[in-house]
Amino acid sequence: MMSLVPSRGSVRLLILGIIIIASAVRIWAYGDPKLSIAGNDTLSYVESSQVPLFSSEMMMGRRMLSTNLLYKAFEPMDGYKILVNGSIETSQRKIQPGFGNIVIFQILMSIAGWGLLAFMVSEYIRNPTMKILAAITITTFGFTPQLADWDSILMSESLTYSLFALQLAFLIYFVFSIFNDPDFNSTFYFSIWSVIYFFWTFVRDSNLYVSLITIGLVGMLIFSSGFKKNKLIYKILALLSIIFVLGFYTSTNSTRSLLTFVNIYNDDLLRAPARVETLTKLGMPEPHTDAYNVWFEENAVKTLVKFMLIHPGYPVTKLIRDFPHAFTEIKQTYFNVPGQDPVRGALMSVGELFHPEHASVSLLCLFLLTGLIIIAQKDTHGTSRPWAWLGSWLFLTASSTIVLVILGDTWGLNRHALLSTMIFRLFMWIFTIIVIDIAIEQNTKDAAQITYVPT
Repeated sequence: MMSLVPSRGSVRLLILGIIIIASAVRIWAYGDPKLSIAGNDTLSYVESSQVPLFSSEMMMGRRMLSTNLLYKAFEPMDGYKILVNGSIETSQRKIQPGFGNIVIFQILMSIAGWGLLAFMVSEYIRNPTMKILAAITITTFGFTPQLADWDSILMSESLTYSLFALQLAFLIYFVFSIFNDPDFNSTFYFSIWSVIYFFWTFVRDSNLYVSLITIGLVGMLIFSSGFKKNKLIYKILALLSIIFVLGFYTSTNSTRSLLTFVNIYNDDLLRAPARVETLTKLGMPEPHTDAYNVWFEENAVKTLVKFMLIHPGYPVTKLIRDFPHAFTEIKQTYFNVPGQDPVRGALMSVGELFHPEHASVSLLCLFLLTGLIIIAQKDTHGTSRPWAWLGSWLFLTASSTIVLVILGDTWGLNRHALLSTMIFRLFMWIFTIIVIDIAIEQNTKDAAQITYVPT
């Protein structure tokens, strides 16, 4: 009798077909891939990349290492020329001298990241229908304008998204491989993930602290007798420790870090007389004096920490006030597409469904994660445990980075929180499918165990 369930090989081919078609639509629907638009920050990316390759300024200057290398690698002989700036006024993309290769690279990385993530998530889902649904969901999520438009913008958002998706795809492979085989160790795939994770970390300063989350969750596996001897776990811990120490040192001693604290003091703390009074008691001189400038470079960070400990209401109030707002206004405002064709309009409408602008998404993620952890405690041989580990990592990554952005940002909150809110939305879709898949699998097992007893 012919089976009505498609084979694993045929489903995999179908998923690859979905990814290829989605990638083709992504390239076709967004116009000439060389079209780009600058923002106010673009000039600083160009200038920051022009320092000597092996100088300390590559990591401790105005911009991060990854964007410095990107702009240095593609710089033409006659330099970059900014023709249109979308930060000044929403405008149209243009082919700008020198920037064409950068946006093409960003588009290719985006296609590779979301395509590989779609394939890898589908690979570890059991039910064929859920596999296909996962592939469609992830490619739609990544290729609709809410995310894809950022590939044309000459800032850091595009690489933040695409490198995150790429490293997550490899992380999924590692987690399932280790849970399925406690002796699993692959130097080849570890090397690829290491490079991707390293460059993703050094796209934005807030990405650095994800290493602490990962160290904690990976370290927990060592306390399980089945994973104590796994060499890959110790490689990951060593790599993340090196990345964090290097990143923390270069970040705290960089000009960009100092500018962040200048903004916090000027735009937030010094505007409130009561806060100024407390800071003065902590040793702060009269603001905007020579003595203040000298004090600021040495004491601003530790004084801010002391202030938050003395007045915990300040960070708590800031988080409560800004958390819901961080989920709004996620679409780029740098360029428009005149005479928007029906395809782009349809993609934008579909994107509205996949990218809700409401903080309740984070609450749904918490519910899904809680349920998955409960299932994982009872299901020791299914897929729920590796998915619960990955879900915990994603949720903590999104939560920690959004807290850092809210507490450390006084302007541009929505744009700077885009990675965090994107992860929450991605979590919502992926883990809804995963929980359904686990439920289907469990129902199938229960049905197989039922024995018919004649009356």
